[in-house]
Amino acid sequence: MKTSVFSFDFKRAKRCTVCIFSTLLFLTTLSIGANPTSSTLERVLKNKTLVVSVNQYYEPFYIEDPNPKFPGLDVEIATFYADYLGVSLKILPVREFSDHAKKLEEGSVDIAIGAISTNIERSKRVSFTDPYLITTPAALVNRQILPPEPEGQIITAAPFKSLRDLNVLPGLSFSVRSNTPNHDWLKSNYSNVPIYTYLDDFRALNELKKNNVNVYVADSFRIQALLQREPSLKSNYLALLTSVQEEHLAMAVQKDDIVLLRNLNFFIKEIRRSGWLNRKANQYFSNSGWVTKK
Repeated sequence: MKTSVFSFDFKRAKRCTVCIFSTLLFLTTLSIGANPTSSTLERVLKNKTLVVSVNQYYEPFYIEDPNPKFPGLDVEIATFYADYLGVSLKILPVREFSDHAKKLEEGSVDIAIGAISTNIERSKRVSFTDPYLITTPAALVNRQILPPEPEGQIITAAPFKSLRDLNVLPGLSFSVRSNTPNHDWLKSNYSNVPIYTYLDDFRALNELKKNNVNVYVADSFRIQALLQREPSLKSNYLALLTSVQEEHLAMAVQKDDIVLLRNLNFFIKEIRRSGWLNRKANQYFSNSGWVTKK
């Protein structure tokens, strides 16, 4: 791996990983007693293999049969972390947060990197890292329900930028994937408007395309990805991407695995500080190079 990606020398840091781990394990031992449980990081370094679960149905974080230049954003992050540790990588696609949590609990997965939104309830089963990306509830809106722009006037700003801006419109109806932060936000902010929930985003989006609803709600990264995959959507639907509430996307580890958590937080801090993560995110969400024909 080229060290020029970072101003920080990660090759040198990788050589120090065992030392860092030993120090952290010693500190953890002092804090939890003389017989601590073995950290996942210790096992990974010993077995020379890192197993990471990813979200099977969330392009471009994970892409099935990808263009080799665009393996998926979460896959690239996992690959970089495995290289940093000096171990091989095994990727395991799963469907839901509950699948990530179960595999972490049983020890068949070391880390979950699946664009997972954090919340209090989920933190009862896993421990979350600091966020590596921040998103927001966003939407695609049928342009037919929007008022026409005044003729003969120069429009300096779009009147509809976020989900909150829709509260002035009559006849709203929403589709959203059930049991998600986006669903929770809608229930809190549009409780008097019809909200139709679906088991997956594919079905929720289809309801918009079939004109059964006039607003499809998902997080901003999913909306941006849809516009890259289906640019024709822009002619019929307006994307509302301005933030209404921060949603933190974080990695997850086995509950209270402090050693691995600290190591991952250092890694996340560095890939954000150096600009590597921002550059990678732009490669996926600002162009369609990752899109494959299906």
